[in-house]
Amino acid sequence: MRSRSTSLGRGLVWFRNDLRIQDNSALYHAGKRCEQLAAVFIACPDSWQSHNEGDALVAFRMACLHELQTQLQTRNIPLYFLQLSTFSQVPQALEQITRRLKIETVFANAEYPLNEQRRDHAVRDRLRENGVAAEYHSDRTLLPPGAVRTGAGEPYKVFTPFKRALIQLCAESEIKPLPVPRKKPLPKEGAHWPKWLALELEENKKLTQKIPEHLPHFAIDTAKSGIVKGWKSGEKAAQKRLKLFSERISGYQAERDFPALDSTSHLSPYLNCGAISIRQCMQMALNLNQGHWQSGNAGISCWISELIWRDFYTHLLVDFPHLSKGQPFKAETDQIPWRYDKDLFCRWSRGETGVPIVDAAMRQLNEIAWMHNRLRMVVASFLSKNLLIDWRWGERYFMQHLIDGDFASNNGGWQWTASTGTDAAPYFRVFNPYSQSQRFDPNGDFIRRYVPELDSLNNKEIHDPPSMANYPSVICDVGAGRKRAIEVFSNLK
Repeated sequence: MRSRSTSLGRGLVWFRNDLRIQDNSALYHAGKRCEQLAAVFIACPDSWQSHNEGDALVAFRMACLHELQTQLQTRNIPLYFLQLSTFSQVPQALEQITRRLKIETVFANAEYPLNEQRRDHAVRDRLRENGVAAEYHSDRTLLPPGAVRTGAGEPYKVFTPFKRALIQLCAESEIKPLPVPRKKPLPKEGAHWPKWLALELEENKKLTQKIPEHLPHFAIDTAKSGIVKGWKSGEKAAQKRLKLFSERISGYQAERDFPALDSTSHLSPYLNCGAISIRQCMQMALNLNQGHWQSGNAGISCWISELIWRDFYTHLLVDFPHLSKGQPFKAETDQIPWRYDKDLFCRWSRGETGVPIVDAAMRQLNEIAWMHNRLRMVVASFLSKNLLIDWRWGERYFMQHLIDGDFASNNGGWQWTASTGTDAAPYFRVFNPYSQSQRFDPNGDFIRRYVPELDSLNNKEIHDPPSMANYPSVICDVGAGRKRAIEVFSNLK
């Protein structure tokens, strides 16, 4: 006989980019309603590669998955792993899994890029045909896409009014993370979860409780160690990062733009793979700021605003599907005569432009799979404005190399800087890499760290060095590039 707190026998939690047990909406509701519970993670390397996900991102995801499996085991919830090729194979696979494991409902947290939405709709339809429900919970954003609307019921296209509306809606209820699910009783004799299952799919796919150490297309050999490009993976590491940042968040606004300082949260890789939730981050900030969203401590309210930017870009993906198709938000900007110079692009990507702050930023990305946010704008502006190279080349390169490559935020950031997106920087705003360098790395400390061949220069020369045998000449006239970009944008009809 089922207890009053449960209404289902067997449930299955389908994990994706939500690799944690704390404040996990799908896991919480599944644990509350199901007597027995299992979990599954489905890797689709071909689809991941087609979405330009890179080695660092996938290795970090797999490392977090290892820790998640261990945590779930302490609650008697087995985590299964299945490797397919593409998203298109997932509906058939889940149909077989639910039938073989006698699952009544699949619980998952919603994902919002267009291909992921299509996959999830196909899964729901396939399972429904077989009498199995698929529940998708809102978990990646503070409020589900579609919940924040103008007075006319339209989606917001500008950040500031979106932020005001979201805060007003969120202020009506407490930001309260969900508890960890209770430990499940061990299955009765004869009802144990099997260690593995052979599925009737192409290539004789096997559902197993062993997470592999290799995946097609990706170098994930570091995943088992739990440290990827110097980043410690998992939910415990995410919570430690959050606590450390809470101790210095008050200075965030004053120091966040200086890349040589350790003044940002470094939480983006964990938010991206779901090792920590947006609600946990927001709760920390609001608690320290006595519940104030926009007033109180300037550093805290500034960081709250940055979190809301993540929500804004995710909401846009749902309301404007063409953003998932490689198209600019502003259709007219597709008329821009972008340049497709592979040599210039390669020099930008390697950090060999001859502009020290740009080179230091790109080398940071290539070395640790992460880049300081101020510098993301500087290098994006240099590529899309000074070089007039298609922003999509840069967007793709970032996704292929960032450990925190969130599609919505990456696309939104690139389109903002390239002046092709919603609420974008005005087309005549072009970051001057030299003044940015002098302002935010005044002593050249960050440049010296990643461009050591300039270490002998004084604090003035290091931003715009003289001709040197061991450092490349500047690949473009920054001033002329700015003038050209403004001209082509101003000529748009």
